[in-house]
Amino acid sequence: MTPKKDSEILIVGAGVFGLSTALHLSRRGYTSIHIFDRQPYQQNNYAFSDGADAASADENKILRASYGDHKLYQDLAFQAMLEWQNWNQQLASTAHSDLPKALSPEMRLWNNCGYVRLSEKGLEDSENETQKNFPPQIKHTQYRVADPQRREDAERDGIPATKIDPFDRLKRELPMDGILDMTAGFVLASKSCTFALHLCRVAGVHLHLGPDHALHAIVKSGKTVKGIRTADGKYYSGALTIVACGGWTPSLIPQAEKLLETTSGSVLSIRLPEHRKDLWDKYSPENFPVWDWNMSTYIRHKSIGGIYGLPRTPEGKVKIAFRGAKWTSYTRKSHASGNPLSFPRTDITKIPAEAMRVMRTFCEENLPDLLELELEYERLCWYTDTVDNSFLIAYVPGTEGLVVASGGSGHGFKFLPVLGQHVVDVIEEKETEYTKLFAWRDVPDGKRNGLEDGPDGWRTLDKQIMVGRERWGRKSRL
Repeated sequence: MTPKKDSEILIVGAGVFGLSTALHLSRRGYTSIHIFDRQPYQQNNYAFSDGADAASADENKILRASYGDHKLYQDLAFQAMLEWQNWNQQLASTAHSDLPKALSPEMRLWNNCGYVRLSEKGLEDSENETQKNFPPQIKHTQYRVADPQRREDAERDGIPATKIDPFDRLKRELPMDGILDMTAGFVLASKSCTFALHLCRVAGVHLHLGPDHALHAIVKSGKTVKGIRTADGKYYSGALTIVACGGWTPSLIPQAEKLLETTSGSVLSIRLPEHRKDLWDKYSPENFPVWDWNMSTYIRHKSIGGIYGLPRTPEGKVKIAFRGAKWTSYTRKSHASGNPLSFPRTDITKIPAEAMRVMRTFCEENLPDLLELELEYERLCWYTDTVDNSFLIAYVPGTEGLVVASGGSGHGFKFLPVLGQHVVDVIEEKETEYTKLFAWRDVPDGKRNGLEDGPDGWRTLDKQIMVGRERWGRKSRL
């Protein structure tokens, strides 16, 4: 049942799904919106270095519309790009004194620096589908790396050669093909969430942040959710409760156990020394693109692939990440079914040796200057995968007053400014092509985006050798 405009609406989780939902509820005229999170985001500003540990707490995230034959996601990403541009303008027009300390009017949340998707042999199937589905009016922004004419076109259009060949592979006559997509780029993740939280505060959303406001229990009467109880013992009544807890969601919503799995990607952060102006120039967004390498052809313990990276941040941090294997941690049991559940291990400060092997070997051949520098940190970034890589935004079957908004599957951040409109459509029980796309669904037979592996699969952390910065650098041994 759709809540009334003045009903109390409780959102558990202040990440991308929760923030976007709160903003769009406010825009639809709902007047009593509450966000709860165990993290004191108003203090740490979503910064990983200050203790924030959710997937949203990151240096930067890729913003791209390259979705192969998944045209609805493509269209939503292009819509998001327009809203990101609006956010850039809105931030620029806000007085410094009215902003959180982590933000300034001079800051750009969204940087349209380009995204080069590379492979050793030809275009990957998903790239061929992307190029087929991109609208004709943007075809001029797509530059084929292996096509000399398109490389000349890029130069004529004022694009640095370092964006179409960031690793000098063409100069070294090494195999490479791909597409430089100049519609894409990156967003500053933690700062974008900080800005979204600021917009929520300005819109009158009630913020309950910090350890005392962590979810302790979802309170039910029969089959109806009546509200939540927080860690400090307080009870909050609500006509609707929305669980948007990222990697923690499967452990909170038993009905979703077979549709969601908590997984992690491996992330390295390298801070460029202030005196190395050459590296600051090389890795700047003006000269260096977002990139990926062999994203669909990774073979465990054999190949180099499933890896991506981004230009430096304004603070000089360069991020490289491995998503070829999505690690799991089956350390909990469901309180409902007794089945093992993968659960975020945010206390781990190392990454699997296989992830380090891939990233370090790639850098040896393509980015050797980074191996001269020390790692600032290595981390596991915990996501929530769905059985089909599509978000799960729906009323929970068999339960009144409860909505789940999760399953970002490693590609949800880019939709921060726009996703909430579709969550509100679900809440208001509107039938659209997106509410159908995100709807509760049956578990498919056969392949399920890796969820079929479960605790017996090779990706569980208890089967990995965990390594840290001792395996980085030119003199390190893999």
